[in-house]
Amino acid sequence: MEERHRPHVSLAAARRLAPDAVVSALAGTPVGVGLTLELDFVGQFVGRVLWLGAVPSIELLELHRDVHARLVAGGVEVWDLYQPGRWVPHCTVSLRVPNPMMGAAVRRCLEYLPISATVVGASVTDHANGIAEPLA
Repeated sequence: MEERHRPHVSLAAARRLAPDAVVSALAGTPVGVGLTLELDFVGQFVGRVLWLGAVPSIELLELHRDVHARLVAGGVEVWDLYQPGRWVPHCTVSLRVPNPMMGAAVRRCLEYLPISATVVGASVTDHANGIAEPLA
């Protein structure tokens, strides 16, 4: 597995993020390292995106709100679907499950749930442009 494709839960997303602006906006913010995530269900977004759902704990939702408040204060724009109140905390399993295989893929994921995971790091990541700027 390549390091850049580690399982993750995105707190914010945009078509383009300036890593320096994000790092500056989040300076001094606890970015969730040590936070325990409970992956407890499976979901599908429109298209062929399969994901594991993170239980929206108070700690996770507070972290998400804090990150967004700091990004807004820093002039960083993010997609509406990642705004507090609209965000679905999830860990993407695949972006392209063939439609005829989705049922089997969901069943396979259910065989492994629940999963308890601990956040070990955070970064500003842009896979398309090869950017991975550590935050923690």
